[in-house]
Amino acid sequence: MTQLYTRSGTEYTGSVQLSAKGKPTYTYQVSCTRCHVINGQRLYVMGMMNGKPYSHTGFDCWGCGNTGVTSTKTAPLYTAEQLAKLNATADKRQAERQAKREAEQALAAKELADKLATFKAEHAEFCVELNSLAGEFWNGFRDGFYKRLQAPTERQIALVKAEIAKLQQNVTSAYVGAIGDRIEIAGKIERVITTESFYGIKHINIIRCENGNVVVYRGNYLGGKDDAVHIMATVAEHTEYNGVKQTIVQRPKQK
Repeated sequence: MTQLYTRSGTEYTGSVQLSAKGKPTYTYQVSCTRCHVINGQRLYVMGMMNGKPYSHTGFDCWGCGNTGVTSTKTAPLYTAEQLAKLNATADKRQAERQAKREAEQALAAKELADKLATFKAEHAEFCVELNSLAGEFWNGFRDGFYKRLQAPTERQIALVKAEIAKLQQNVTSAYVGAIGDRIEIAGKIERVITTESFYGIKHINIIRCENGNVVVYRGNYLGGKDDAVHIMATVAEHTEYNGVKQTIVQRPKQK
């Protein structure tokens, strides 16, 4: 007797029936997915708890009437040769669909690359400046900018130019005074970082001096961003952060 298989390739050993056209078929029951046997009783499942179905109500399943079966279906059976032919046809169709998707994706990628190249050429100066900036913030800024393909706004242009100017200043930043010296500091607060610990709140005041040098004071709040400062302070340390020479000061006093 010729061995028969289901469409999934499982060897069929049950009772074989014939369709109206004389083709071999079999019947199978579709199990209910809404109920489960819990403690020996089939109940409507309310959900899962610790990986197991549960039912607090004890309701019968309305989906199958507590039979565990929602319907009976008939499906064709195949010989090994028929199944191989069906699988080959399905594989070919899948390969064709995949090739079509890849061709469409390649075309879309090329069109996007062409648009991006044109966009970068139209805004060359800004793109060159933007590409020169590094760091998490600028990586995200750049990705979003190129994704939108919209002309840079005045605010974006000002933001990039300000960062480039800041980096250029950082290159020329030098240490101020000698450790222990009492020095005069005039400039603007570039940034204030506020931290809180068991000992209280501390402010890290980063000051950009008029000559471009960076001075840092950790302690009380000296002012907000871009506020002008003019103080006398004692040099406590000379450090370097991200390649920028910084002078750490203590005991500031307003001039």
